[in-house]
Amino acid sequence: MEAKGKKRPDRRHARTERRIREAFTELAMEKNVDKITIKELAERADIDRKTFYLHYSSVWDVLEEIQGEILEQVDGLMSEFDLFHPSFDALGFLRGLNGLIEENSDFYRRMLVADRYSFFYVKLKEAMKAGLRKKYREAALKATVSPVKLELYAEYATSGLMAVYVDWLKHPEYDLKEVAETANEIAYGGIRKVLQGLMAGT
Repeated sequence: MEAKGKKRPDRRHARTERRIREAFTELAMEKNVDKITIKELAERADIDRKTFYLHYSSVWDVLEEIQGEILEQVDGLMSEFDLFHPSFDALGFLRGLNGLIEENSDFYRRMLVADRYSFFYVKLKEAMKAGLRKKYREAALKATVSPVKLELYAEYATSGLMAVYVDWLKHPEYDLKEVAETANEIAYGGIRKVLQGLMAGT
């Protein structure tokens, strides 16, 4: 028996929002977000405009919610991996990040690769940096390494990792394992290690 006073989830409400989000994802693959109208979004979701406004205030509101869920999941992923440690599992992290966007991979590939949606790239990178800050806030206060250095390292690590990941999205023919290994080499061995490998072949 349901506990007294406990509110049951509104399944119809959830189903409607899911239809709206699915319709938005479809339309966003067909045109730029700023070209999507509430009228066509409602029609694609098979609802009327009044029903749409019961759930969202604008088309951008739908995008914000979708982004917000991904960013929350990235925060959880960051708690599982230690980007500051030399044994950081880049392959595991990139696979985890890939798993978060797998359900709508074409949509997120467009969001991360297209210049017009650079704000999503920035938000994703900032979410990663926030995860590092949260994890190392206390350590930065106790360690001999200054908070400034940790902040710069967080910027370097997240910018580099995101750039590598987006390049892989642009070139899906790349082997993800090799991409991750290269990211690790550059992050912890520096460009010198890569150059040594090139010089060894000459």
